[in-house]
Amino acid sequence: MSDAQAGPKRAAALDAVALVESGMVLGLGTGSTARLAVAEIGRRLTAGTLCDLVAVPTSVATREQARAAGIPLTTLEQHP
Repeated sequence: MSDAQAGPKRAAALDAVALVESGMVLGLGTGSTARLAVAEIGRRLTAGTLCDLVAVPTSVATREQARAAGIPLTTLEQHP
């Protein structure tokens, strides 16, 4: 990601995460902006500003990042 893209992508990720509320079932996308959002969701879970949520990852890479960030995962079968 270029420096010119980094700022807007981070802003978009933070705007998206601002809409996340405790108790939600989230879909976690794939790509550079999604990676930033997943990291921020993990940070907020660790800080305690978010809790009691689960997420459905859209790729193996996102699943691994979410696990590492401490985001509880689920599947579409469990949460259609």
